[in-house]
Amino acid sequence: MILEQIDFLKELTLPSILLRTFLAMMLSGILGYEREKRHRPAGFRTYLVVCLGSCLAMMIGIYLSTTFDSADAGRIPAQVISGIGFLGAGTILVTRQNQVRGLTTAAGLWAVACIGLALGAGFYTGALVVFAAIWISLRMLRIVHTHLNPALKSITLHVEFAKISDMSQFIAFAKNEHCIIDHLEMTRPRKTSESTAVSAIIALSFAEELTYSQIVETYGGLEGVTYIDYAYN
Repeated sequence: MILEQIDFLKELTLPSILLRTFLAMMLSGILGYEREKRHRPAGFRTYLVVCLGSCLAMMIGIYLSTTFDSADAGRIPAQVISGIGFLGAGTILVTRQNQVRGLTTAAGLWAVACIGLALGAGFYTGALVVFAAIWISLRMLRIVHTHLNPALKSITLHVEFAKISDMSQFIAFAKNEHCIIDHLEMTRPRKTSESTAVSAIIALSFAEELTYSQIVETYGGLEGVTYIDYAYN
């Protein structure tokens, strides 16, 4: 890439530091915004800060190695790669029905940290190529998911509600839409919990074929529905 052929950008000069910081903000901001729109645990600001911190860590490693001959440039970045796992783990949630959420967000945080390290090292080509690959994975592959999940006449969903009355409204809405409830399995919160939230496995049969996106948009948008997804075996 042409940026890597420019001599003054290879060293830690003010222009190169500004460029690396700007690219870290721009690339991580785009990826974080995509997560923010989908209401994920880590969004725009988290992605941006993680990438900037990783970029700085890489530049610190390079600075120390060039200033002090005994320093290892990869020492600090190596700690970033291992340490980011703790931050990513905090975005992974296990629901009451043992449904795992947040894995993509956690993986995205780890990947954006690597992008920050690459930018901090001046490896612009690798950072931009991987950024494009992640962006395609998060956005464009949703089209593939749609094709792999055609219109449905029936589906089994795992739905979580803020309170039990919200589930009653969910069922009433489904019946008004001429939807048949084939199966309903409800799980109440633990007795030690102060929450009134409930979750249920609900099998629905529709009067006409609907795509998964239409189902989620219609039923997931109901008041009191806090989570909706396939009920995986």
